[in-house]
Amino acid sequence: MSHPRPAPFKLDVIIVGGSVAGLSMALGLALSGHTVRVLEKSPRLENVPGGIRLTPNVTKILVQWGLGDELRKRGTLVREGSHLWDFETGELIGYLEWAAPVIEETGAKFYMMRFGDLQEILYAAAVRAGAQVMFDTKVAFVEPPCSSEPSEGSDSSSSSPLYEKPSVHLSDGTILESDLIIGADGQHSTVRLSIQEKAVKPRRTGTIVVSGNVPIRKILEDDVLKTESVAYSWVYWFGPRRCFMGYPISFGSEYAVHLFWDHKELDVPEGWIPNLPAKSLKLAEMTSDIKLSRMIEKIDSVCWQRYLDWPEIENWSDDSSRIVLIGEASHPLIPCSTQVCSLSVEAAAVLSTLLSYVRGLDHIPILVRAYETIRRGRSQFLHEVEVTSIAQTMFPPGPARTARDLEMQRLLHAGQDKWDDDAYLGIWGQLCEVWAYNAFDAADDWWVQWGVLRERSMCPQDQHVELPFNHLEISVSAQTGYDD
Repeated sequence: MSHPRPAPFKLDVIIVGGSVAGLSMALGLALSGHTVRVLEKSPRLENVPGGIRLTPNVTKILVQWGLGDELRKRGTLVREGSHLWDFETGELIGYLEWAAPVIEETGAKFYMMRFGDLQEILYAAAVRAGAQVMFDTKVAFVEPPCSSEPSEGSDSSSSSPLYEKPSVHLSDGTILESDLIIGADGQHSTVRLSIQEKAVKPRRTGTIVVSGNVPIRKILEDDVLKTESVAYSWVYWFGPRRCFMGYPISFGSEYAVHLFWDHKELDVPEGWIPNLPAKSLKLAEMTSDIKLSRMIEKIDSVCWQRYLDWPEIENWSDDSSRIVLIGEASHPLIPCSTQVCSLSVEAAAVLSTLLSYVRGLDHIPILVRAYETIRRGRSQFLHEVEVTSIAQTMFPPGPARTARDLEMQRLLHAGQDKWDDDAYLGIWGQLCEVWAYNAFDAADDWWVQWGVLRERSMCPQDQHVELPFNHLEISVSAQTGYDD
């Protein structure tokens, strides 16, 4: 299939939330010709600091949307392997080889990037494609369409309550209607309140995520850090109930750092803007590793987020399927985890691809339900991968930690000698399952298997219906079947 594909029926769509999920959704829909309005509560697009990892499963989507040049300009390619050190002692635990042939087999590159850069790229592309982004627009609540059934024999084009549109009610009293409302407003979603009977309450895990940035020049000026090639690679320090990681962003001019830490909540408000002096946390006193202590000393200020354990959100759409959630509004992930952006961009690619097949308003519920069917299992899988990965980096002393370190040592020696398929099979097997995923294929496969069958079953006797398949038009006849 070609992507993007012009939709045969144009929808008027409102997206609540203008971060990565909302802007990705806006871009995918606008490229198919839909009318898109994005409602963002912030007064402007802020260049939020902090880093993200864009694995091949998400970069292949961005490239397909025409953003490959921007990724190369602003992103930093993953080239070097990752050293894994002990948080307390600095002992080398292991080394993970980021094998270029394996990454290439997944169909795209692996980039590290500043979070704000990705937002800017998506915003500019969405606006170019025709989406309207409305800043400083606060949503009070979202109201589903009336669910009462029309009387028998009534005209579907009339103003029957069945065909009233879902609406967004703004804080200033303005009411906006649209054919479809998409909630892309994050973990604490306002749109979700119109779908769930009861508000979803997460469990506090006791872990916080502290983030900051360090100019690369400060690392290169340090005799200890520059000899370890820290500035050019993605590195980890594993510790008891804590994990520190760092990687280059901003085309190698900055270094993003994250600390996953079992610690009480900090005194300053949580958020993405650095508002706390790093020295006040006394992190350097927690390690005897000179590399890590030198790195920590170079962090000026940090921000923090809670790591919350969210229960499974039962419904991703309302009864009419005209209000739907995507990204972290439907399935929150761990802040600063590797797949947190992938979750949002993949969801936007799947839903926008399905909606490129829409043939009328009555088609929306079918495609929305298909989206949820496609994405639930994948979202749960990404969640489990991230939870397991973070837990393994924070083992306290004990059998699990010993077993992990032995496995890491095995990978270290295998990488020093030569590429060992047996040694890397376990970890690369799971990574390839994550990275090889193609969101466009997932949506198109559903259409080929189920969407076409539905169109055929609804086709009147001897009537031909043209279905959108790339540049090939397939006619469906109830009598003769498929005609090439």
